Amino acid sequence: MLEGIQSDRLLAMTDREKRWLDNVKKAFQQSDLALQSGTPEDECLAELFKAIDTAKTLRRSLRGEDASHSQNKKRFIEFLGLEIPMARPGESEWTLVLKDGSTKSYHFGEIVYDIRCMVHENENLNVAEDVDHHILLDWSQPHPQIFANQINGTFVCNGYFLWNRLRQVLAKFITGIDGSISFATNGSFSITIEPEMGSIAPERKPRTKPVT
Repeated sequence: MLEGIQSDRLLAMTDREKRWLDNVKKAFQQSDLALQSGTPEDECLAELFKAIDTAKTLRRSLRGEDASHSQNKKRFIEFLGLEIPMARPGESEWTLVLKDGSTKSYHFGEIVYDIRCMVHENENLNVAEDVDHHILLDWSQPHPQIFANQINGTFVCNGYFLWNRLRQVLAKFITGIDGSISFATNGSFSITIEPEMGSIAPERKPRTKPVT
């Protein structure tokens, strides 16, 4: 995840890069809160997708690579593939039926990116809401025995499974950066893919409303 990024580079992050890292932490925190809200299908994945979009940009910037918004899909999937082998092109594939009746093959990384795009359009893809799409999310089982089913050409992924796996990827990225900085400054290091709910938060304080 942090290959090619030295500790001295992390210590020399620009103000913009520090802002990006804080934005990743902010979205991570908001996702945790959304999962505990009682309606996780509406916001918890949306916040994680925001975090991934920013994290992939930050990682590229720290590695001295192009950090523009070009090739967003390719770079989003590449970021996931760093920690999720199944998300890499050629590692998995499902043939799904589109609205017009045609079929298209997707690997898991493309499926996650498709979900991300639909969520950005404010569509939660909740299978319980009778959504017409070739990829849906099932929030009925917090502890599924399998992560997905393919039903009549529709890929139905367990929402909790997807949320947890994406959270693990981001947790490793965030705590890896913070741990590397901590080790370089005081000799202590800690990294985890399973931080306690709410334990990751942005450095900047919430805005306060002006007194009227």
